[in-house]
Amino acid sequence: MKILYISPRPIPSDAANAVHMMKMAQAMGQAHDVTLACFAPADKDVLKNKAEICAYYHVENNFKLKQFPQLQGRLFSRFSQLAFALRNGLRAGAYDLVFSRCLLSACCAAFFGGRVVFEIHDSPRSYNPFLLCAFQWLKVQKNLCALVVISEALKRHLVDEFSMPSVKIIVAHDGADPIAMAGASCPFDKKGFDFHAGYTGHLYEGRGIDIIAGAAAALPEMGFHIVGGKSQDVAFWKTRFPNLQNLIFYGHVPHGVVADFLCHFDVLLAPYQRKVAVAGNTGDTSSWMSPLKIFEYMSAGKLIICSDLPVLAEVLEHKRNAYLCPPEDVSAWVEALKTLKTQPDLAQKIGRAARDDFEKAYTWQKRAEHILQSVRVLHAV
Repeated sequence: MKILYISPRPIPSDAANAVHMMKMAQAMGQAHDVTLACFAPADKDVLKNKAEICAYYHVENNFKLKQFPQLQGRLFSRFSQLAFALRNGLRAGAYDLVFSRCLLSACCAAFFGGRVVFEIHDSPRSYNPFLLCAFQWLKVQKNLCALVVISEALKRHLVDEFSMPSVKIIVAHDGADPIAMAGASCPFDKKGFDFHAGYTGHLYEGRGIDIIAGAAAALPEMGFHIVGGKSQDVAFWKTRFPNLQNLIFYGHVPHGVVADFLCHFDVLLAPYQRKVAVAGNTGDTSSWMSPLKIFEYMSAGKLIICSDLPVLAEVLEHKRNAYLCPPEDVSAWVEALKTLKTQPDLAQKIGRAARDDFEKAYTWQKRAEHILQSVRVLHAV
């Protein structure tokens, strides 16, 4: 099957959706002819060679990558996206399936007769009026094969609030690649601490960095490592907690290096708050999210301590494949860390269960297969 896979943002970038797009393109490329279409980065110093981009994201070079220039400036960015959408929409007939995370491209492809799958990670209520109208138009098109969503909660919302037929919505939680635990070199210094707790990802509002800092202040004998984040966000948090010698920031690292950190942490932290911002410190995805981080953690087979949010309970179960704590209660996180440090057998058991669940259902390959097989059932593509 020939698939046009459309990104709404530039690749490469430090955004999580760039990881998502590259990994899914690789997964679908195992069995299909896939073309990933995206904007080229505005920064001239960012990688543009495809082989280098694939190496950066640790993906196979088994799909085509087409990058298009984007106009600079706030005023022109929407015109740039519309031009991108039209160009790919007009080409829809050359493909068996257009799989898009760009709403305008999905609409154009549907208008020109292409079979379309649109993946959505947030409520359309967050769209501006123009995009909301575009979504309302797209959802009733006969050649919209399916909507892909990342949680059962988002599916229920689309059914209840937008009258989407339940049968046309495919739930596919995010995913990760299996991590080869053996042989990974430790990318940080373990000296000085007898137990290491790690966090990977962005440092936007609602990611619980202050919870990690509170635990670090209460447990000076443990090392707390924070991997990722934009330079300005790292600077903000360092300034806020300047005296915590056991709270260590590493900033952004290549995605392939994240696995090396995960292999050498004793416990992995995901202290999401009840309001979770996305890129730009805007919005709130806490009701629908399916964080990449969770599945990368699960793939490492290490104990996960995570916030007890309803949407995350679709994947994580307390004391079976994770240890869940109230989001805002620092003392609960401190007690969990103390308990699990002294019960390594329990920690290992929970970590193994997470890894088993991941291998059964949450690899990128299984995600791609689930989506495409569901589309085949809905439409003979």
